[in-house]
Amino acid sequence: MTMTTIKIDSDLRDRLNGAAREQGVTAGSFVELLFERWLREQRFAAMREAMARTPDDLAESYRRETAAWEAVATDGLAGDAPYGSDPA
Repeated sequence: MTMTTIKIDSDLRDRLNGAAREQGVTAGSFVELLFERWLREQRFAAMREAMARTPDDLAESYRRETAAWEAVATDGLAGDAPYGSDPA
């Protein structure tokens, strides 16, 4: 991996280094973790936005279908032998 230098305020650098030290990681690893968390939040925000734009009739259809699948998700499984095992 190629390393580079970024310019940040020295107070921020010190805070990042302190937080990284508390977590037992390098400052670079800590920044990477923060960035990955930010990317994850962006994906979830996009999903929430897409869900909010879903027309009501389509959302209701989805809720009905998932409720039907949930109702049968464990149907007949209670007390049965694990998949692939000999029930005898």
